[in-house]
Amino acid sequence: MEQEMTWLRAIAAGSLVAGAALLLTGRKRAALTASGLGAAVILAEDPDAVKELWRRVPDYLQDGHELLGRLEGVLDGITEQGGRVRQLVRRA
Repeated sequence: MEQEMTWLRAIAAGSLVAGAALLLTGRKRAALTASGLGAAVILAEDPDAVKELWRRVPDYLQDGHELLGRLEGVLDGITEQGGRVRQLVRRA
């Protein structure tokens, strides 16, 4: 049984990696197909883990939203400092 689990994980991971590679090369339909295949294998292997992941998706989205908000603040600060540096350089 352990050997079967290893093969299922390898197939699922390979499908997801192939889907990502296809997406990066612009082949969206093929990427969706490969990723869907990987997701189906994962779902068949451990449906409870997928349910738990799905339950946590809102938390992951909230964390991502907060991270983007902080990043926006940092970029605003950098832009502001860049403007000040340009003003100093013009005066010199």
